Amino acid sequence: MPYDPLFDTDTNKTLMAICTRRLIRNIGIGGIIWGLINVAIGGFAVTVSPINAGILVLGLLMLGTGIQALRHPTLNVLLAETVVTVLLLGWNIAMAVINVGADDRFDPRGILFPLVIAITFAGNYRKLGHLRAHIASVPPEKIAETKKVCKALLKKKLKQEPRVVQTSNARCRAQLLDGQAFFIQRDMMRAFIGTREEVRAAVSKPEAKAWTTVFNHPLGKLSYRFDKKQTAKLRDWLDTASVPATP
Repeated sequence: MPYDPLFDTDTNKTLMAICTRRLIRNIGIGGIIWGLINVAIGGFAVTVSPINAGILVLGLLMLGTGIQALRHPTLNVLLAETVVTVLLLGWNIAMAVINVGADDRFDPRGILFPLVIAITFAGNYRKLGHLRAHIASVPPEKIAETKKVCKALLKKKLKQEPRVVQTSNARCRAQLLDGQAFFIQRDMMRAFIGTREEVRAAVSKPEAKAWTTVFNHPLGKLSYRFDKKQTAKLRDWLDTASVPATP
């Protein structure tokens, strides 16, 4: 998917890698839940037939990869989770075929949910694949430092900060710096820096009283809407040329 050139800077690649690690952790939580569900199903089903031990083993593998994603959020772990979800899907399809062969009624719900889970995990891995090197290369101290900056920005009082703007739904904030703006979502799943001109180019309707900025992020389009008051702050910042420092 085409994306804005601003996301190719080293700073934005680092921010993307840090946010992606958080995304992988969230996916890991989903993996833990999916693993526990299958462990519960497998624990009950194995009492009916020993062959159902397969789903119990796969459930334990799913649980283990989910825990590993929380401890070490890398694309290799996400790939392992994806493989296990596909194996769980294959197991459910195989059981459905066996049941139909035994003249049991076919229930599509037994396949639909595992299919959705497998597609979701595979889709996430496909989108994040190109970030493998950056995710692995970000040092722990850089992650800790960036988290502090993001949390500090999210805690600032809007009324006391003329250089901080927030979207109408409070989903995202931006610190307006000298010539640049630092955007951070409240869930810390997206963060990036854009120059004054890049932010100006992202405004969809400059003539409107309430602005919407649209950025084409490598992981999907980001649309941020600001109310009239926040738009005024943003407009003032865009219209203010950087003042050179006095020698």
